Amino acid sequence: MAMLPPRKTKTMSIENNYNKQTLTPLQTLLQMGFPKNRAEKALAATGNRGVQLAADWLLAHVNDTSLDSNTCREYIIYACPSGAFMHELREFWNKSAMKCGRNGAHNFMPHITLVSFFQVPDEHSDALVSILKNVLDEVIKETSVSGFSLETYTSSNFMGFFLSNQGSDFLKKIAVLCAEKITELIGVQVDPHLKSLHLTLAYQFDVSQKETLKSLIKSTINTSTPCLWELKLYSREATATYKQVYKVVYAHVPQATDELELRIGDFIYVSKDCIDNSIDGWAEGTSWLTGCYGYFPLCYTERTSESDTWTLHCSLPLDGSYHESIDVIDSSITEEKVVEKYETSFIPADYTPHIETPKGPKPRKIYICRHGERVDFTFGTWVPYSFDSDGKYIRKDLNMPSNIPQRRDFPNSYQTDTPLTCVGEHQAKLTGWGMKAAHLTKSIKHVYCSPSLRCVQTCHNILAGLDIDKQVSICVEPGIFEWLGWYNQSGLPDWMSNGELIAAGFNINSKYEALITLPLLLENITETVEQYYVRCDEVVQNLIKIIEPSDGDILLVGHACSLDSLSRPLLHKPPRSKQNFVKMVKEIPYCGLVSLMTDGINDWTYIDPPVPPLTNSINKRFNWKVLTTDIDDSPN
Repeated sequence: MAMLPPRKTKTMSIENNYNKQTLTPLQTLLQMGFPKNRAEKALAATGNRGVQLAADWLLAHVNDTSLDSNTCREYIIYACPSGAFMHELREFWNKSAMKCGRNGAHNFMPHITLVSFFQVPDEHSDALVSILKNVLDEVIKETSVSGFSLETYTSSNFMGFFLSNQGSDFLKKIAVLCAEKITELIGVQVDPHLKSLHLTLAYQFDVSQKETLKSLIKSTINTSTPCLWELKLYSREATATYKQVYKVVYAHVPQATDELELRIGDFIYVSKDCIDNSIDGWAEGTSWLTGCYGYFPLCYTERTSESDTWTLHCSLPLDGSYHESIDVIDSSITEEKVVEKYETSFIPADYTPHIETPKGPKPRKIYICRHGERVDFTFGTWVPYSFDSDGKYIRKDLNMPSNIPQRRDFPNSYQTDTPLTCVGEHQAKLTGWGMKAAHLTKSIKHVYCSPSLRCVQTCHNILAGLDIDKQVSICVEPGIFEWLGWYNQSGLPDWMSNGELIAAGFNINSKYEALITLPLLLENITETVEQYYVRCDEVVQNLIKIIEPSDGDILLVGHACSLDSLSRPLLHKPPRSKQNFVKMVKEIPYCGLVSLMTDGINDWTYIDPPVPPLTNSINKRFNWKVLTTDIDDSPN
């Protein structure tokens, strides 16, 4: 054996390796070759949520002519409601727009303004988060409020809620202290709002709609509905100030050099004058996604809220409960990294959650599961392929269902409401068997399911694996259905009715009254990701209220996004950004399962699932005719 030559290169020291691993996002971007001003701009524009998102933003803005400008972002601090009360406000927003047309309030999310807009250089964006957190800690130590008392006020030009003195004084302390600290530490003048603090419901509306709006407020919003208030820091591009925002609903490929490429889901900034002076249905605008400027067809877009394009930098519960959530995620998180941990939901690969035994007298658990393997994702466009001219189902693969139930508009309705494959049904049954082995047969007493057939089938097979499919019925809850943003163009699926599901052999609770009805889903078909999380929060919070802890545990069967959207609000964590949300969904496999436990009060935490993960390989479709041909086995 040859002798090893002596090494002349030094082994990388542990210290150097450690420093490489602990580079800040800015340092990492600089090492990747991005100029400092661009790296700071990207981090600020993405809420300091990590290197990957900032790098993606820079690549998307490669043709943005303002990329190297010295303009500062504009920041705003709001107190925002969440939970069931926020859902009521969103419902009023949607109904008032439909019945009375848009008014000034529709440009923003429901909020109480604490300071005026102020501009901060990009390099200080992360420091603002630390300032807000420290201010909130300081104010809570001195005084706290259990909730805000709201008083309705209506006039011919304004409708909304004014805060009681106690709540108003609490928020004003935060506003004044934030303004002082930002001015002192960053050198930027910030003006706190010291007049009567209020939450606006409508303004700049047609006077003839006054009574309709008053009626909608009375019928839709209950000021005693439970609500968790949060301190939120948003920012926007300074160039977007006083611009109207239009959401792209149809893609457009430029036909001329001065036209703007439209991508579905992007937003376009347009001046009001440009809209008013358009004579051919085209207008000039700037893409939020790329920063590019050009002409675009207005009919390919729809007006939306200005705040839809804002960046959320942090969301801090005003009761200080974010400290408790941090301990659950990672006890080593520093105060300066609070928001980054919240927004990226980063958990080290080798991290094992520390779960303490709940201290409440009546602990309870919630299990949230994704459906099994679906036919359309496995076989593609399968309906024309699997039905003859008379509409008779023909099984073309052993992994296709042996039979499928009859339903309205058979078989066309299967185009949008697909069943499970045989593997998908077996995945669900394996999950049920695992739960049975974990002794959950007697503990799971309440089962709620998305109306999608694949979810109902998954739910049925889990219960069959548990041997409780005859004893425990399935409550079909439309509120558990996945994010409606994926159905803006196609509309909602044509789901099977409870009667059709019962006729197909599923144990459906026909007496259950849905928390979120189908008409309400249809009204909110254009919901944002944030609204989706609010919807899921409302469903879970209501289920917790109507089911006593002593009545047993809860099983929720939904979609890939359900594991996060149904659990995240229970941990008092803010909604994910759209980019983070889409990335997270891709990580959830078929029959992925998450478990939560509470101490019997309101403190929920993740616990290890009662069953191990379910993994299976991809089986290539086999064509036996390959055996009739000669295969060239010569080396390449």
